Amino acid sequence: MTLALCIYSLLFMRFAWRVQPRNLLLFACHFTNECAQITQGCRLMKHEYVN
Repeated sequence: MTLALCIYSLLFMRFAWRVQPRNLLLFACHFTNECAQITQGCRLMKHEYVN
């Protein structure tokens, strides 16, 4: 699910940047979500493969 949400956030970040006028609030929301999902993905990998 984390991978799906990462892809979703990246696509909508691109959409928010490409539309005219630029939707910076939508971009910021998806940027924050992207950071959170990357953090969760790193935590998952560490839990599953390191410990």
